[in-house]
Amino acid sequence: MLPEIQALLTRIERQHGVRIPYACESGSRAWGFASPDSDYDIRFLFVRPESTYLSVQEGIESIDLPLEGELDAGGWDIRKAARLLGKSNGALVEWLHSPVIYRCEPGFRERWQSTARAVFSPRASRDHYLGLAKQMLLGKLDAAEVRAKDYLYALRATLCARWIAAGKGIPPVAFAELVPEAPPEVRELIPGLLEHKARTAESERMPRLPVLDDFLHEALAEHIELPPTPLDTAALDRLLRTEIRRPAELPKPADFTLDRVRQPDLLLLDTVAGSHAYGTAIDGSDEDRRGIFAAPRAFLLGLDAIEQVADERSDQVYYELGHFVALLLKNNPNALELLAMPDDCIRHRHPAFALLKPEIFLSKLCAKTFGEYAMGQIRKARGLNKKIVNPQPEQRKAMLEFCHVPEGQGSVPVLDWLAARGIDPRKCGLTAVQHAAGMFAIYDDPRSEARGLVSPKDPDTLVFSSVAKEAVPAGWMHFNADAFQAHCKAHREYWEWVRNRNEERFTTNASHGRGYDSKNLMHTLRLLDMAGEIAREGVLRIRRPNRDYLLRVRAGEFAYEDLVARAEEQLVEVQSAFEASSLPEAPDRDQVNALLIELRETFDVLDRGL
Repeated sequence: MLPEIQALLTRIERQHGVRIPYACESGSRAWGFASPDSDYDIRFLFVRPESTYLSVQEGIESIDLPLEGELDAGGWDIRKAARLLGKSNGALVEWLHSPVIYRCEPGFRERWQSTARAVFSPRASRDHYLGLAKQMLLGKLDAAEVRAKDYLYALRATLCARWIAAGKGIPPVAFAELVPEAPPEVRELIPGLLEHKARTAESERMPRLPVLDDFLHEALAEHIELPPTPLDTAALDRLLRTEIRRPAELPKPADFTLDRVRQPDLLLLDTVAGSHAYGTAIDGSDEDRRGIFAAPRAFLLGLDAIEQVADERSDQVYYELGHFVALLLKNNPNALELLAMPDDCIRHRHPAFALLKPEIFLSKLCAKTFGEYAMGQIRKARGLNKKIVNPQPEQRKAMLEFCHVPEGQGSVPVLDWLAARGIDPRKCGLTAVQHAAGMFAIYDDPRSEARGLVSPKDPDTLVFSSVAKEAVPAGWMHFNADAFQAHCKAHREYWEWVRNRNEERFTTNASHGRGYDSKNLMHTLRLLDMAGEIAREGVLRIRRPNRDYLLRVRAGEFAYEDLVARAEEQLVEVQSAFEASSLPEAPDRDQVNALLIELRETFDVLDRGL
C-alpha cells in the first residue's frame, strides 16, 4: 500500500497548501497485532506557510479525511502538536515512536523525540493510558462475549501504565515489548488472543477470560501517586520555531513531471492547442495540450533551472513561466497564441494569467518570427515527400551488396562473381590495394591464411587475410563505402520516422498523392494569415475564419507549387504590412520584466499563501 499512501500524502499537501514532514502508522498495525481487515491508520504532522502563523486569522489545526478504502488518514498542525507534546499526549508520543514510518524529513523525528523526553510527564502519560483502559473495560468489554481487539487494546493500555509507574519513561509502541510487564498467568493468554485476532475479522467475538478480567480490574484499582512535572515551554517554543522556519526539501528538475506541473499550486494555464484551437480538427486529430506553470520560489532561488516539461512526442508541453515570458519577448508564435486561446479550449486558467495581455507583446518582431516559421513549414512539407515516395525495405541491405567486381565494360556483384567460380566467400582471402581507395584483391590460394570477406564479429566490416608473396589475385573488388553509409543512414532515419509518425497524417498525405505534407502547408498559410492580422489590426486571432479553405489545403486539393507561390507572395505582403504598422519594434523589456515579477508575486499570494 506504500505507493497509495505516498500519493495520498502528496495530495493532502497540495489540496491544503501544507507540508507534511512526518507521517507514520498508528494503532494495531504499529502495535503488532493487526487483523486481516485492519485499516491503515495513517497519522501525520503538517506545517502551514510561515506567514499563517503570524496572522490574526486562525489557521487549520487538524486535517481529518473520510476513509478511502483501507486508508484512514488524519493529522495535526505542528503548533497544536507542540502544545499536546507539552501534555505528554499519548497518541502523539506514540506517533513519534511508531515502528512504521511513511515519511520523515531528516532530523524531524529525532528533534521531536528528544523534546518528548525532555517534557515527559509520567503522571499525565499514565493517566492517559489508564483512561483508555477504563474506557475499554467499562464500555466495550462489558458484555457476555467480547472482541479480541478490545481485550488487547485494554491490556496494552494497562501495560503502558504499569511501564510508566515503574519509572521506565515513555512506553514502547510495540506490544511485544510490553508483554513482560504482565503477570505469568496473563502472559499465557496473550498468544491465543493474538492468534484469534490475526485470523478473524475485527467484529468477531469470543468468550470472556476471567483471569484477564481480574487483572484489568485490579490494575485500574491500583493507587499510585506520581509527582507533577513542570512544563518546559521554552523547549516547546524552540521546537515550534525550528519547524516553522525549516524550509521544505528543494524540488529538483526531475520532480517537475507532467502530473506535477498540472497541480493547482503550480498551474497557471492548461489548454487544448493545435487544430482544435484553430478550428481545423478532423476526425482522428490528436488533442495537443499546452500549459504554463510557475516553479516555486525556493527552486528559482537555487542553481537549478527548468524551461519546460513535455512528453516524448511533444504532444503535451508545459512551459515554466519565466521561459514562457522569454519566448513572448521574442514574439515566438507558439507562445503568443497561448495568450488568446478560445474559451472552449481552456481547461484551467488562473486569474493571475490575465496580466499577460497580447498587446504588451505584439511587435514588428512578428514579421520575422511568423515568416521564418511559415517558410520552415514549407521546407518540412517538401522534406516529407522524400520519405513518402522513397520507402526503405524492412531489412537493411548487407555490406557485400555494395561490393562489385569489374567485368568487361561493367561490373557484377561480388557474391555472384564468387558463386560463378565456385569460391566460398567465407574461405577466400582479401587484401587492400595500395593507392587505389575502395579497391581490394580477392585470393583463392590454399597457401594463404584466408579469413573470408566479412568479419564474423561485425557484418559491416571487411576482414583482411595474410597471403603468400607469390599468390596471384583471382580478381579485384570495389567497395562503394559512401553508398553503403548513405543507405544505412537513410534506412535508419526512415524507420525511425515510421515508428514516430502520425499515422492519420501519413495516410492523408499518401492518399492525395501530391508528394508533400499538406498539413505543413496548411500551417504555413495559417501563420501568414495571423501575421497579417497582427500587422494590420494588432490582434491575435487563433480560431481561423477560413477553416474550409485550410481544410482543402490539408486534403491536398492544390498543387505544391501553387501553394508555395501563394505563400511567398503573402510573405511579401506581410512584411510590407509590418513596415507600415504602428506596432513597436520589439516589446518593452523593462515592462515585461516588471510584469513577470508581479505575476509571480500575485500567484504566490493567491495560491501559495506567501
